[in-house]
Amino acid sequence: MAAHCVEARVAQLSGGRRSAGRAHALVALPRLPGGRTPAPRRAAAARPGAGLPRERCAPPRSPRRRLHGLRDPDGKPVGPPRGRLQDVAAGNGAQLRPASRCTGRAAPVSARVGVVGGGILGTVLALRLAQAGAEVTVLERAPSPGGLAGSMDFGGHRIDRFYHAITPADRHLIGLAAELGLAGELRFSTVGAGFFVDGKLHPFDGPRDLLRFRPLSPLGRARLAWFFALCQLRQSYDGLDEVPLEWWLRRHCGSEVTDRIWRPLLDSRFDGRHTELPATYMWARTRRMSGARRGASRREQLGHLRGGHERLIAAAAERAAEQGADFRLGAAVEELAMKDGQVEGVRVGGQTVPFDLTIATLQPPALRFLLPARLEGLLGAYPDRHLGLVCAVLKVRRSLVPFYVVNICEPTPITTVVETSHVVGTEHTAGLRLVYLPHYCAPDSPEQDEDDDSILTRFEGMLARISPAYRPEDVVDRTVQRARVAEPVHALGAHPRVAPVWPGVPGLALASASQVYPHLLNGDSVVHFAETVAAQAISRLGLGAVPPGRTSPGC
Repeated sequence: MAAHCVEARVAQLSGGRRSAGRAHALVALPRLPGGRTPAPRRAAAARPGAGLPRERCAPPRSPRRRLHGLRDPDGKPVGPPRGRLQDVAAGNGAQLRPASRCTGRAAPVSARVGVVGGGILGTVLALRLAQAGAEVTVLERAPSPGGLAGSMDFGGHRIDRFYHAITPADRHLIGLAAELGLAGELRFSTVGAGFFVDGKLHPFDGPRDLLRFRPLSPLGRARLAWFFALCQLRQSYDGLDEVPLEWWLRRHCGSEVTDRIWRPLLDSRFDGRHTELPATYMWARTRRMSGARRGASRREQLGHLRGGHERLIAAAAERAAEQGADFRLGAAVEELAMKDGQVEGVRVGGQTVPFDLTIATLQPPALRFLLPARLEGLLGAYPDRHLGLVCAVLKVRRSLVPFYVVNICEPTPITTVVETSHVVGTEHTAGLRLVYLPHYCAPDSPEQDEDDDSILTRFEGMLARISPAYRPEDVVDRTVQRARVAEPVHALGAHPRVAPVWPGVPGLALASASQVYPHLLNGDSVVHFAETVAAQAISRLGLGAVPPGRTSPGC
């Protein structure tokens, strides 16, 4: 398969004159899946004499090298390590520019796009924009990409920091995994769910269990079944955004189901404050989990990717790097840089990193610190309330509950019990099982600062009530993970107030989990949102078409 050559140059900007610096490397640009080439280069490739002979091309650089910095043909770093912020800014008057095709004539310059945040949202954005021909730089303050979807070392085993599950209906995430060559690494299992009501554990997995669900009367079971069917029949959330959730539940499920099941679950899930929630929440939740039910038995199927969500993010980052994207890890953005009323980039380490478009993927509490005073009004479009997460993770010798998830319908220090080993297996944990004990709370909740031992004592105390199989001596390892801002809480009438991706400030786009509405916040909805925003950005930047008069230095 023929490859096209790209010459990386550093343009020296001095005294208003531009002169080409020395070429660092000639690298082969691989085609996209299906034999396609990046959009902005297809037209140039079709012209007579376009490109260079294959024998003049150096082998393509490893995508891992792209992740860790620019190197010369001998593999040596060019300039200081790029983890340092002055290198990101390409200081001393030098500006790193994208490679240009050597055709003997002026070639189009790719749009420079900066993505602030290297979670799954930022990484998928980078992938799609790089595939379209943009010059993408991802700035992530953490030492590794992933965010809430990242992983951790837990007693010598690499596991997800927080629990994640994939349903068979998650077509956007599954499609991305297949595109990245990971389709064979997806594993689905038939799992069960349970409810802890009145001090007892009850199975709740499919129509048969619903018919025998003792915490409810026969009428209550029938009304609950009708409610599930109603959510499936309703294809749109139109009209639900202004409907109070509890009123909607009482109307369709009745007081028995609402008081026995829904209110305790909502109190636990939303830290005792659910009265302002719209009906869209339960509609979206019910529809998503119904997508996990397959076959005549309608039993729930959940899946995971071997290696966790982090593996998907790493694969997307490497594919983006193959298309020219750079990932700057450990790069803390200090502020959006503005000039003449438009965002011209970001400030990192006291220097400005210039971009034609900056896409901030941070949630509002973090975004607040990056906005100049003149842009603080943009925060008014975001939800006022967010939930944090405190989660105990246990590694145990035996299964503690026979279900993937146990919903707890009484006051409790934990929201639920999730034994992820029912889905992820135990091969990667030497036969030991993983149990997550999450508690959703306010970002300023005392639990966020409570010591780990106290958290573990309270959380495991509740686990002992739920699981007769729990014994402290069976816990091989334990840890506590925290996230002060895990997800937004949308109030009644949220849809018209969802913050726009394009806030009307030239050079700026805002794309965060707060705008994934009315869908639940999960890997599939985030991938879908990222691809939607990327498509809008590609259109706005005119990628694939060269703006009049905009060219790169000649070869």
